[in-house]
Amino acid sequence: MTTEPDWNNTSYLLGWDGLRGVLAENWRLALASLELYGPALLIALVIAAVYWLLYAGTRRLMLAVTRRTLQDPERRSMVQHFLDILLKLTLLMLATISVLAVTPGITNYAGPVLRVYLLFLLLLTGWSALRFFLDRQANRWNLDTSLTLLLNNVARILWVTLGIYMIFAQFGINLLPILGGLGVVGLAVGFAAQDILANFISGITMLLDRPFRIGDWIRTADREGQVTGLTLRTTRIRTRDNEYISIPNKELAGSVVTNLSQCGPLRVSLVVGVAYKTDVERARAVLLNAISNQPDILHERPIQILVHDLSASSVDLLIRFWVSPDHISTYPVITMQVRERAKAALQAAGIEIPFPHLQLHIDSAEGLRELQDRWPFPPSARTPDA
Repeated sequence: MTTEPDWNNTSYLLGWDGLRGVLAENWRLALASLELYGPALLIALVIAAVYWLLYAGTRRLMLAVTRRTLQDPERRSMVQHFLDILLKLTLLMLATISVLAVTPGITNYAGPVLRVYLLFLLLLTGWSALRFFLDRQANRWNLDTSLTLLLNNVARILWVTLGIYMIFAQFGINLLPILGGLGVVGLAVGFAAQDILANFISGITMLLDRPFRIGDWIRTADREGQVTGLTLRTTRIRTRDNEYISIPNKELAGSVVTNLSQCGPLRVSLVVGVAYKTDVERARAVLLNAISNQPDILHERPIQILVHDLSASSVDLLIRFWVSPDHISTYPVITMQVRERAKAALQAAGIEIPFPHLQLHIDSAEGLRELQDRWPFPPSARTPDA
């Protein structure tokens, strides 16, 4: 039976009666839930406070015992970190089981929570053993930091995925259908993100091929810097101007990369020109004397000064010297300093450093005779050809 609307009731027309009815119904439901779950919630808060106080006291006792028994700071910190995690997990498990035991409707989850706790301990212990094994194998096979980091990240992802699957399995939830659906979605996303996949594959290729390592100085077509990081998407370098650059792996894998650090000392070359009338041996002696006192170059290896080219206006001398791996980061500055010393030494020795110039010889100038006749100089000052 339906009631006729009261068109004369303002509260009804504005919807206030309906709003009051909804609020009253929800208030009754809230009171019923509070009556049912209120005592359990209060007990849960008391249990949480008790376990928190127990954790604080036990942790303080644990720290005091480890300070007295372990003298090595690094080892003490590692043990304290492990015991703190174990204490947190244990008390969290006990608190959760205690709360579940007094909460109506969810008391059956106490067993799965206990199994999840034991599974957490197993996963943590297994990850520590697996990481120790991976680090040991990386040292055995002399893998660089980038590849070791890749192996650790892949192993961590697989280990976490296995742990999540096993944890959900304790509550009767099968994640395989969900993972299958995610695989289909991932395939669709992969077609839409081809650049990301290309950078990913290029990153794996460079990690396996190892054209450079973290800390090496590299040079590409338009960049030069020190490798500070290598991820599966980008390679990060720091330039000499302290600029931080992220280069997509696809771009780096498809270009020519020069590794300045891999072979140890680096040879640097620069060209200095002298006049044709200069004795090459004398210029070589002057330059050797000037450069031999240059700091930051590798004096264990000989400095070479050779004739590089006979150019249009100068004899180009090639100066070749070596810098140690520690000075690769500053070799452009060292090159400028050597060039400055070479210029000062040549000028002090009176050796000309030529610059390009042009001489014009005119064999016949019939068209200029009229202009020459009007020249203001007297005929006696003119050349015989005039």
